[in-house]
Amino acid sequence: MLKLRMLAVFAAVFTAIALTGCNAAKKPEISGTGASKAEAQAPAPSAAKSGKVVAEIGNEKITLDDVNDMMKSVPEQYQAVAQAHKDMLLDSMVNQKLLYSEASKLGFDKDPSVKKQLDDLKKELVIKAYLKKEIEEKVKVTDEDAKKYYEANKDKFKEPEKIMVSHILVDNEAEAKDILAKLKGGADFAALAKEKSKDPSKDRGGELGLLSKGMTVPEFEQAAFALQPGQLSAVVKTQFGYHIIKVTEKQPEKLMAYDDIKDQLKQMLLSDKQKESFEALLNDLKDKNKVTIYKDVLIPPQPKAEPKAAQPKAGTPAAPAAPAPAQQGK
Repeated sequence: MLKLRMLAVFAAVFTAIALTGCNAAKKPEISGTGASKAEAQAPAPSAAKSGKVVAEIGNEKITLDDVNDMMKSVPEQYQAVAQAHKDMLLDSMVNQKLLYSEASKLGFDKDPSVKKQLDDLKKELVIKAYLKKEIEEKVKVTDEDAKKYYEANKDKFKEPEKIMVSHILVDNEAEAKDILAKLKGGADFAALAKEKSKDPSKDRGGELGLLSKGMTVPEFEQAAFALQPGQLSAVVKTQFGYHIIKVTEKQPEKLMAYDDIKDQLKQMLLSDKQKESFEALLNDLKDKNKVTIYKDVLIPPQPKAEPKAAQPKAGTPAAPAAPAPAQQGK
């Protein structure tokens, strides 16, 4: 079973790599020249390769260097498995070459839809390379930048006050008051919660865990945060029923340590700076190139509705018809 599962993983990984084209397989080239049909059909000479040959498909060869290059395209989480099963990777490369060769013989490389997809892919890759150079490689965030932002915005890095809360929830006030009286008389809160509460938390003795403000309905929150550890609330009514609340722990508001959040903070600042740089780049390109948007063509305006004639109100007599003009004698 494990072997079958591993085969399935490799099939998915290597097929995905093959289909996305981020490996050593050849892609069809769209030539704009007036090459003859014979020249177009003739296979392009293979570039000189180094490394030991590990497979041959007709006149084509796959070298160990090709396999190692393909390895770089395997997702990181699969690297260790792929290294241990290079034979499966090689099978995938052989299969890809066989399929591409046969598909090209049948003319699929000249299919208009394929050419369009290749053109779209080319645009994406060119844009990606351009943005990598203009944005990713130029926009940086240093430790100093992150520390400066942290010191200037400490209010954004405060963990709110939290309380450890348990409760018992019932449907009517009389029952809630009876439970509260038993608790004040020394009854065990967790035992009563398991016996009486209708909330799913009863399985944990009524424990809801650590809560901060904004996580519960206002009536519950106000009563809970007014308690000190060990205290019980009075009966509290909410839209869910009647609660008896107990607080067992309070954690005051505290500032997150810079070292604990430095990496996340740097990533956040980097993302913000890259976004700003990208928007500035686009605005600059729009200034350099005349861009006109015809929104009325994209979204034609809706024709205005003709005003409806006023209808006489019910019970209102209709206006008398105008008298016919008197005939003049001849």
